[in-house]
Amino acid sequence: MLRDIAAAFAEDGHDVHVFASRPSYRDGTAGGNDTEHLDLEITRCFAFQGEKKNPAKRIANVILYCLALMWRILRLRPDIVTASTFPPVAAAWCASLAAKIVGAKFIYHMQDIHPEVSVYSGGIMGRGLVRRVFTWLDNQTLRRSAAIIVLSQDMAETLENRGIGALPVQVINNFDLSSSEASDPVEVAAFAKEETKVRAIFAGNLGRFQDLPELAEGVATCFDRHPNLELMFLGSGNAEQELKAKWGDHPQVVFAPFMPFAQAKHLISGADIGLVSLSPDLYRVAYPSKVLTYLGLGLKVLAVVEPHSALANELSSKGIGVVPTDRTPAAISRALETFLTDQTQKEKVAVANPYTRKATIDHWKTLVGSI
Repeated sequence: MLRDIAAAFAEDGHDVHVFASRPSYRDGTAGGNDTEHLDLEITRCFAFQGEKKNPAKRIANVILYCLALMWRILRLRPDIVTASTFPPVAAAWCASLAAKIVGAKFIYHMQDIHPEVSVYSGGIMGRGLVRRVFTWLDNQTLRRSAAIIVLSQDMAETLENRGIGALPVQVINNFDLSSSEASDPVEVAAFAKEETKVRAIFAGNLGRFQDLPELAEGVATCFDRHPNLELMFLGSGNAEQELKAKWGDHPQVVFAPFMPFAQAKHLISGADIGLVSLSPDLYRVAYPSKVLTYLGLGLKVLAVVEPHSALANELSSKGIGVVPTDRTPAAISRALETFLTDQTQKEKVAVANPYTRKATIDHWKTLVGSI
């Protein structure tokens, strides 16, 4: 998504520079070190490999990246700098400080809000003195920002609750990735859905903070009544072993490994129902962008989130999804039954998806032209 936004500005004649670390993939091997893509200048800094399982390497990579990012901005002296929220707090704080030094405008692109994410998920960044320090640093970044982009009105309200005064916040959601990449569907043929099946899919990180065991229980409640119903988990994560321990041998549950989106999209598009689940209160600080991809590929969406959240209101008001009344398996089962008995929902999704590439990039262009 960020690549597409950057490329759109380059196509309009802007000089666009992208700074990133070298990828550190899940198998520990180093990613490419490409320097050009379309009309973009891409620079990658050194990163220790295997940092996924080594906290010391992870911390070192954060430090190396942030220092190199600041140096890059100071050397380039750009007109506008934008940074997202990874590494949390640190990247945006360093980028905004360097932007201030060279007189550049800074756009804070908040894919999620830290340290509040850790507050709701139980991470160390959300506790005691650590939380206060990171909040203090992030508030500095917010005050230095010419524009702050969040993905939902709930996230905007979370920033307002910081109590640091008026902030230049705008809601610009991500766009769906359904048309961004392509690959040979033969690569995932082993996991293709049978024509007689109705597949509900959860695609992405199988994390500890998404209440996936409860989601699985709710879907499984429908198995006996709907023997053609199939639940697929596509991806990997900390909850994977727990899920496989209970459901790995069930004939109506399928596990597919993590794979690049270019391959995963074929499995997602072949499913019938897209599943989303967020732990309590996380809707305040993040937006599950998989919703956008589900909609772009024509899926119905069942989202286990608070019924009063902006996401829930949007899904229900536009007729593009349903939200259980609570997080219990019984409530999840009732919501899923809505889709299993209503054959008109898919057409509604295909018409109602508002998250197009063009609309999001046009919002970005308007924003950049106004600061």
